[in-house]
Amino acid sequence: MALGSSLAGAQGKTAEDQNLIDRTMAPGCAIGLYVRDECDRHTKASAARRAELK
Repeated sequence: MALGSSLAGAQGKTAEDQNLIDRTMAPGCAIGLYVRDECDRHTKASAARRAELK
């Protein structure tokens, strides 16, 4: 899988969209493409968005 290939079509309007966004970020965090602060910021933002979508 190419980095970022899960993001196509995601708009952040549904939980599935958030899953796609998270799947795009996770590999970059895992390989150190993004700095720790960016990954932490995404994790917090993702949790907040998931709470809004419930």
